[in-house]
Amino acid sequence: MLDPSTRDVSDLKHTVVAAASSSSAERAQKFLQECNCPSSAVAYGSYAELVKDKNIDIIYIATPHSHHYQNAMLCLEAGKHVLCEKAFTVNAAQAKKLVETAKAKNLFLMEAVWTRYFPLSIQVRKLITDGTIGSVHRVIADLSFGDSPEEKYGTDHRMVNMDLAGGALLDRKLPPAAPIHPQSHLTQPSKIQWASIPSPGSSKPSTTRNPLPPASRLPSSAP
Repeated sequence: MLDPSTRDVSDLKHTVVAAASSSSAERAQKFLQECNCPSSAVAYGSYAELVKDKNIDIIYIATPHSHHYQNAMLCLEAGKHVLCEKAFTVNAAQAKKLVETAKAKNLFLMEAVWTRYFPLSIQVRKLITDGTIGSVHRVIADLSFGDSPEEKYGTDHRMVNMDLAGGALLDRKLPPAAPIHPQSHLTQPSKIQWASIPSPGSSKPSTTRNPLPPASRLPSSAP
């Protein structure tokens, strides 16, 4: 785990105090050893045991995204802060429920889009908001693989199994999309006017305002 002092942060310390496997404590112990975690770190054989550990402040979820909602909700309900890997959930309804729960319990909840805090990303946002590179109207990003999914994964692997939320939409769209979203969303004016298409039976389009957070609210470094 990266020492916070590498980014001039001295008021906190990261320590792995436990890990859990859904299958056995032995697998969790193997993970701790392979990652050179402190010998004092505890290995649990279930997630239910993990969230009961009072020494844990925040839990990093790196399970397949088909189980992110269940795992994250378990942590939040136990009063733990959560950093959840991508894709955050398999649909918007799950994400909304997690956010509502975190807010109600005053807990930190974040999708692990670490590129958002790269110095390069921060500099790109500055170039946009300062107008240095002019107005940005379109961004094109691409991530391509030459593999045949059927040949590489078959039909049961989580990467292609629809019952496990498999497929490119949740598993492969994030690498190119995740770095772009903060740039496109957080560099917009705090309020944008837009006109909607009239609904059937209406003769006039309605005009409303969609509030977006100004770029000044974006943290300059990782939390």
